[in-house]
This record gives sequence, C-alpha cells and structure tokens, in this order.
Amino acid sequence: MNRQKALTQIAGVVILTTVVTGCARFETRTQASGEFDYQDVELIDKYDHGDIPQIEQRSVFDINSLTKDQDQFGLLGKDVDVRPPAQLMPVLDGVILDSSKSKTKVWFNTFKADSDHREKVEELVLQFLAYKNATPNIKSESPLQIDTGLIVTERSYGSLTKSVAHEEGQYQLEIETAPDNHSVSLMVDVQSFQEKNDDYEVQNTLEGRAKRSVEIRFINEMLQFANIKQQLEAKQFEDNRPLPIKLGFDDNHQTAWIVDAEFLESWAKLPSLLNLMSFKLVDSDKNLGYFLGRFVEQDAEYWQENNLNPITLEEGEYFIQLGELVGGDTSITWLDEDKKPLTNQQVTELYLSITDNVRSVILDKDSQTKPL
Repeated sequence: MNRQKALTQIAGVVILTTVVTGCARFETRTQASGEFDYQDVELIDKYDHGDIPQIEQRSVFDINSLTKDQDQFGLLGKDVDVRPPAQLMPVLDGVILDSSKSKTKVWFNTFKADSDHREKVEELVLQFLAYKNATPNIKSESPLQIDTGLIVTERSYGSLTKSVAHEEGQYQLEIETAPDNHSVSLMVDVQSFQEKNDDYEVQNTLEGRAKRSVEIRFINEMLQFANIKQQLEAKQFEDNRPLPIKLGFDDNHQTAWIVDAEFLESWAKLPSLLNLMSFKLVDSDKNLGYFLGRFVEQDAEYWQENNLNPITLEEGEYFIQLGELVGGDTSITWLDEDKKPLTNQQVTELYLSITDNVRSVILDKDSQTKPL
C-alpha cells in the first residue's frame, strides 16, 4: 500500500510539473527573460566608447561615389562571380606559370639546348586550334603571334539533371623562345568572351582576376588536350611494339620463351607473331592460357620477305602455352598436338627464326608521358 501511495504522489508531481511547464512555454515564449527595468531609462546624448572612435554616432554619413572603374566593371547581386580564381594544372612535365601579374604566360621547359622546343609548342597550339574547329590567323612570325578566331567550348555537368556551360571566346597568342634557348613561353590574351550557364548569361568584366581566370582555363584545356594526345600515342606505340622475348626456363625448368611483359599484353600480341611465323590459329582458351595453331610450311621467299629465318617444323597442330612467372614476366612453352613438350633444339630454332625481329626492338623511353 505504501508503495502504491508513493507512486500516486510521483504521478501527481509529474502532472503538475507538466502543466506549469506548458503554461510557461506557450504564454511567455515571446517575452524577454528577467526584469524589464530597461524600459525605465532616459536617452543620453553621449555614449562612452572608451578608446573606440565615435564616428558611428554621426547622423549623416559620407558615402563616396563609385569610381569610373567600379561603375564600368563592378557587378551586383547574382552577377558577381564567386568562383575561386582558376589555377594552372600542369599535367605536362616542365610547364610552369609565369609570375607576372599583368599578363598570363606559361613556360615550357626542355632543359635541352639542342631541342627545337618552339616548333613543338607551335605544333601543339595549331593542333589544339584545329581540334576546336577554330580558324587561326598568324599575325607575325617573330615572336609568333596568332589570333585564334572564335573558339566554342561546351561542358555538361550534373547527374539527375544536366546543365550545360557554353563559352565563346577569341584569344591572341604569342609564342617566343627564351634567350637561353632552353624554354619557350606562351602568352594568352583574351580579346572577347561570352559565357552562358544553361540560359543564363554570365557577366564577365575581362579585367584583373576574372580575365586571368578565362585565360588560364584556355591554357588548362590545351594542356589537357596535349596530355590525352600523348597517352594515345604512348598506347599506340605499346600496341605496335613487338614482344621482347628471350630464351629461358619456365617454372618446370623446361626450355621456354620468356617475355618481358605481363600475361595480358603477351596474350594480346602473340597471335600476330604466330601468324607471321605461319601458325594459323585453330583454337584458344584465355582461362587456360593456350593457343592451338596449325603450322603451314612456306617457301624461302616468304621467310625472306618477313625478315624471318626459315622454320623447319613438320606441318601440323601445336599448342602454345602461356604462363605467369614470379616478377610479372610471361613464359611461352611449345607443345605438340599430344601436348608433349618440343625438344630444346626445336624451341631454340623457333626462337632463332625471329631473332632478327627481336633485336630490332627499341624500347623508346620517350614513349611515356613526358614534356613536349
């Protein structure tokens, strides 16, 4: 009974507290806290600011008129470009931004006195303008000055809904070799520029930071074009490069060809080599890593035309088995139609048939991403 009475008292306190809290919440929620003595005060003529200047006490303020530049180039409200200044993205090695604040210029550094780097920069600029379907006009040769003509760029962004940024600009470019002949400069000076974000026309002043951002965006797009072009050229070089092969042993200590390339590259390139060696592919299985080819005898003229030594195998089907070695190399073992390994002499003679081709392979380090 005592326990029930105690619970009843606690419940009553909770209900009373809730009622009181509710009254305070809804009846006084817009009132200031504490006493209201601040209403019974007199206005003073002078406020004691201490050491702080009292200029804010003035009833009349002096607002200067806009300067000519502010009135001409100043933007209001949504026309103000709040984007951060564009920054150079040197995706090519050896490209740096000139420190000049009055003009936008980048330097292409070669560090090789015997390299005609200006010609490469000129070629890049003209290729980029051709890619943009521009009609450039060469104004002078020394220094080389180019009017780009109208350049149109469109960028789309967004996932659920797409927005399109449309830009139209004309630029004057100047290409010049530095006195040390080690570097070449490209200066970009935008002559006119219009930008639309969907149907809204973005206001541009083409002065100061805004002008520089437009010019750097032009340079970044050109460098991106050059970078993609280099990557495509490097990939094409790798695709056309013969497999670097040497004689060695596989993991089972059998005489084999050892390819200085990973399995996937070897798998992709080997069929063309086998075809050159007069093996006509009959079957293949990438998961099991083998090709089945039928060797067809050829006359001496064929081997001579293809820069190969004659292959003296008997006509028939042969398995060419690929394997992955520790370190990333690929092994190639030769088997007859019964999957028995060919003799060491036969494997060696097959290798010697292509030796002239293998020795002509030049691993051109310049095929990698590099400066112009």
